[in-house]
Amino acid sequence: MELACWTPMAFYKKMFPRDKEGKAFIPANTFREAFTSAVIYYYIKKDREIENRVRSYLLNKNLKPEEIVEKIKEIISRKYGILDEIEIPEKIFINEQDLYETKAVVFDLKKWEDVAEFEIEVLKGKVNVPLRLEHPEKLKAACHSHCEALSRMEMKMLEDHPLVKNFYLPLTDSIKKWEIPLRMGMWTDARFKGHLLFFWRIKEIREKILKELKTDIRPKRIIYLPEENATAGWCELTI
Repeated sequence: MELACWTPMAFYKKMFPRDKEGKAFIPANTFREAFTSAVIYYYIKKDREIENRVRSYLLNKNLKPEEIVEKIKEIISRKYGILDEIEIPEKIFINEQDLYETKAVVFDLKKWEDVAEFEIEVLKGKVNVPLRLEHPEKLKAACHSHCEALSRMEMKMLEDHPLVKNFYLPLTDSIKKWEIPLRMGMWTDARFKGHLLFFWRIKEIREKILKELKTDIRPKRIIYLPEENATAGWCELTI
């Protein structure tokens, strides 16, 4: 399989990790996290029973932020084992020529302003990924559902900002044609990234999480790369 980074992908600690020989790589967890966000969103949206179980957990428990995603994954995995069927090596090596340093900002989509600025190493190019999927069509459906929802959410918050016309509208059209779209790496500084996106429309859940955890469900602060005029981490996996 091949991963194409259509907009630059960043890593969490400003540089991609290296092995003992100095070779840069993408850790398997970067892929697992992207797949997890997509599967959580898709199966809560698709399956009313799963939605009700997750809703009950979020509303009736004293929430611990470090446990929420794992608990939701557990609920989904009891019925759908798609995440357990993905086999991926712990290190996916990158060509050094596809890495470069650039300026990044944390951009608040609601306020339309930069709230932080830093230099970061990014990946833009194509990477061979020896990944094994038992049910690629199911994963494809989940990833399309999630990434298309993310792009629509970000556009909606931006309203008539120039990024909508110059970046998000063309991006949204492109995502529909990608084989398996993924949002990968460090693309937001939100605590739950895109994991709880489905529940933004449910007032009682978003208010509880905001009250108890002081966290907005939406990933409203995203990583923007001024030199690319793009937000980070929009990738396509092809079989």
